[in-house]
Amino acid sequence: MNEKKPIIGVTSNLEFVRENISYTLYYSYLDAIKKAGGIPIVLTLGNEEMINTWLDMIDGVLLTGGNDIHPKHYDGGMHPELGLLTPKLDESDMMIVKKAYRKGLPMLGICRGSHLINVALGGTLLSDINSELSEPENHLDKGNRNSLLSHKIKIERDSILYTIYEQEEVEVNSFHHQAIDTLGEGLKCSAHALDGIKEAFESDDGNIMGTQFHPEELRKFDHRMHDFLRLFIENCKTGKRMR
Repeated sequence: MNEKKPIIGVTSNLEFVRENISYTLYYSYLDAIKKAGGIPIVLTLGNEEMINTWLDMIDGVLLTGGNDIHPKHYDGGMHPELGLLTPKLDESDMMIVKKAYRKGLPMLGICRGSHLINVALGGTLLSDINSELSEPENHLDKGNRNSLLSHKIKIERDSILYTIYEQEEVEVNSFHHQAIDTLGEGLKCSAHALDGIKEAFESDDGNIMGTQFHPEELRKFDHRMHDFLRLFIENCKTGKRMR
């Protein structure tokens, strides 16, 4: 008999396409979950009833990249470099995070997803890296998402990410202009860029992880990122902590 695969809720993004509002989601997120051993289901903008139903169905949550988070959620100002804001989606996604957190569901946040987790747990963001750092790395690379490496990160030895890479310095991709400033409750930095930007975090109990870079793309040519995603799926399957 085949072992039951965990069901992973994968958040989607909102965009305006030909004057219509559309849900969008890169296929690579769903493919990465499938290849790592999970069954993805797409979560849209939801109300409390919908979100409660979803969280009763799933074994873990992948919060994906997408639009900027409205600064009202982290006491930031309306920075001129802010991109598209989707306040209703922010509220829906943060409700998912807070309710999943209370249920103890494993969560992995990627790019915007890591920002959502951080803000939902009381952390703050930098609204625009280039405006707030004097000599930033290249964090907003507009090249090929499939194979691009943008800058180096330094990994903390006492971290889940280090158990995957077993080295302190690696190169990653990068597609963001916002970043984590102060960390939310129970989160600690597990990797940072050479300019100081926090590139990854994990919760004290190892049940929550966030990356500023995109493992769903990196895993296509770096098996260690596939192993990282498999670790997340295994945690969702067993209900055990990541360590």
